[in-house]
Amino acid sequence: MLEVDNRVIVPESTNIRFIVTSGDVIHSYACPALGIKCDAYPGRLNQFSTYINREGVFYGQCSEICGILHSSMPIVIESVNLSNFLT
Repeated sequence: MLEVDNRVIVPESTNIRFIVTSGDVIHSYACPALGIKCDAYPGRLNQFSTYINREGVFYGQCSEICGILHSSMPIVIESVNLSNFLT
């Protein structure tokens, strides 16, 4: 229950800004290995910034009790070097 259909792929050693929202109920986008936790509200935009200084795969999940399938909402962020990101 950790893998997702589409990973968020980002370049390493780059300032990254995420903009999050929700289409149904309140969610909380969380990736503890990166120190990320941001609430997503329907109809509103929220943002956070991060700087990932190493390559790797980082796992997280929705940390809001948002409904019956709450435990089935994994998040995967993959950090790759800049040349691989651009190709």
